[in-house]
Amino acid sequence: TSMSKCTCVLLLAVACTAMHAPGSRQLLSATRRNEENLLAAKKPLDKPPRLLQPLFGAVGLATGAAWTTVVLTTIRSNQPLGAMMPSSTHGVFARTSVLSALPLIASCYSTLATASADSWERLGSPTCRRINLALVAAGLGSLLWVGFAPLITQIPGSSPLVSHQSYSGLQRAALLGAYGSTAALSAAVWARSLPEEARRKPLSWPGRVADGVAQSLVSLGPARADDPVIVKYSLLSVSFLAFTATALGTFPLAVVPSWTGRRCSRAFAAWTLLAAASSFNLKEAAESGKLRADEACRTISKGLKGLGAVYLAAKVGAVGFDPSFPAHYGIVKQVPAAQLAAALLFGLTLRPDE
Repeated sequence: TSMSKCTCVLLLAVACTAMHAPGSRQLLSATRRNEENLLAAKKPLDKPPRLLQPLFGAVGLATGAAWTTVVLTTIRSNQPLGAMMPSSTHGVFARTSVLSALPLIASCYSTLATASADSWERLGSPTCRRINLALVAAGLGSLLWVGFAPLITQIPGSSPLVSHQSYSGLQRAALLGAYGSTAALSAAVWARSLPEEARRKPLSWPGRVADGVAQSLVSLGPARADDPVIVKYSLLSVSFLAFTATALGTFPLAVVPSWTGRRCSRAFAAWTLLAAASSFNLKEAAESGKLRADEACRTISKGLKGLGAVYLAAKVGAVGFDPSFPAHYGIVKQVPAAQLAAALLFGLTLRPDE
């Protein structure tokens, strides 16, 4: 009897195991299938081609080299023939003033190159979109400046009419190619980084750009006036836009902030526009609390500080160490208040983001 009871218990245990084992295996199989389905449903990040990162680096170098060439070949003696620099340091400080754009150019291309190694989603962020659009505008504006330099840098009252600059041959082609690549690459990346639905409707792109610019313009003011960092970048955004507008206007106000007269004042407007877009990006980041945490924002902030530091160093050098100051700064002397305001506003770039 005892043996019979043990046998019955053993049979019952085997039967229970047989009944529950398939259920456990089914549950395990279902769990695995759900995990596989979730992995299949998760869309992988759409990564840009590997070539894009070094391409941004190459175009950034070409853009910086083109601007340096423009500055060095335009702000010098005998440009035009017989127009001499009043002192050896006059040209040095004038060139340094507008070469202050180089740190900003480098920081913007560094930001885009880093984003291109990540994903199209990151390149489609508002920060990268604004930088790309600003580079498109800067590239096209600079291209037009090179193409029409004889008209833009024409010296009024000269007889016969002469200009500070007129490019030709291989040098002209190289500058046009460099600035053309600036605009073309950023335009192509901006378009590719749009949402898929928007990419299919290229006729809607001008409207998207206009809407974005309009939204940015009405958002220039600080969201919180009690935050000095937000106020700083709001002021810088407005100021750099104003500098861009004045540089494209009439003299003597067009000499603000470059101090380069008819030689490079209008060409410098391309980079004050890039500074305006960069400042607005940092304002938006400060308002969202991402300014100090985001790598792209830290890079752009360093570029903006580099712009301000080099610019102010050039102005201190011109005032304190150029023997031709103020006698040979005729246009600058006509708008002293505007020049002082520009120096103070450029100085805001050096304020810490804390």
